[in-house]
Amino acid sequence: MNLRIKEWIKRHPIEAFFIMAIAICYATLFPVVYFVPRDTMSGQILGYYLAKIGVYSPVLAGIFISRIIKPERQRVSFTRRLKISLPIWFIALIINIADLKLTAPPSATLIGLIILSLPVALLPAWVIASAFSGPDSVRNMLSTLVRPKGKFFYYLIALLTFPIINIFGALITNIIKGRALFPEVSQGIGLVFTIFITFFSVLLFSGGLNEEAGWRGFAQPRLQEKFSPIVAVLILWFLMVIWHIPNDIMQYHDGGYLLIRIGLYPFITILFSWIYNRTNGSILAPAIFHASMNSMNPLMGIFPMTTPGNILLVGFAIFAFLSDRMWRKLPKNHPAVYQDHAKYHQHNCGNVS
Repeated sequence: MNLRIKEWIKRHPIEAFFIMAIAICYATLFPVVYFVPRDTMSGQILGYYLAKIGVYSPVLAGIFISRIIKPERQRVSFTRRLKISLPIWFIALIINIADLKLTAPPSATLIGLIILSLPVALLPAWVIASAFSGPDSVRNMLSTLVRPKGKFFYYLIALLTFPIINIFGALITNIIKGRALFPEVSQGIGLVFTIFITFFSVLLFSGGLNEEAGWRGFAQPRLQEKFSPIVAVLILWFLMVIWHIPNDIMQYHDGGYLLIRIGLYPFITILFSWIYNRTNGSILAPAIFHASMNSMNPLMGIFPMTTPGNILLVGFAIFAFLSDRMWRKLPKNHPAVYQDHAKYHQHNCGNVS
């Protein structure tokens, strides 16, 4: 890489991160939307792989920029890397196959799903292995994925916020409209399995470590070094909306979702940042929060997102904003503020307890 570009990246790491994350996303997802044929098997496979790379762009950008800023690394044996990555790869493979099985046509064979999933499962395996064996700067960025910090209570909040809001919002709506309080649930164990697989699929592939390791692991601590948490939230929200455009075009065919991105997503981003700060800068907590949010999709037919649910969500975000005084800049030694590696560990508040 050109030396002048490297120097610019070192002086402007936040700008370089967002440019790279959005560029990778657009370069892989827009061809899927407009150019890759979806009526052929080869086109579907190519589109699938491009989409997987595109949604991994935040963590890919974070790792790439971190390596340029501080390329120093400790030597790690190939055997140790293999011992770390192989179990993660195998687990990710099983989760991805199960997730594909939920939506695949009846003609899809298990062998075909395995072959399709083999390279995809390498993505989370490589990221998690990098938390142990990458350059020092990368290991520092990803460390809280594998060594989470903060109180266990906030991980429960991350896991349960969206289920509670969805369920209570639907119950309030049913009471107001005079309907049965609890809807009939016919799927039973099948629905529980679908939610379980969806949660871990999002955690590994489509919103958990792939996004939050970038947004929270790389960008938020650096933004909070310069700005208050609420300013960091607004910057992240705006750029994340831009990043999501090709994904939203693929999934949604009307302008209704744009209203959610603009009207509701700022409050959701406040909660992501609040969870991150309350767990002393742990990536795992917002990754769980993201997976929990997206795993509500299979429940939408039973407990849909309602106006009362949205009000509860906004109210929780306002509470988080006020309780943490997010208009005030965090102390320089706060674990959720970017610091040099040595200082970071000096002020580390400990593992999950």
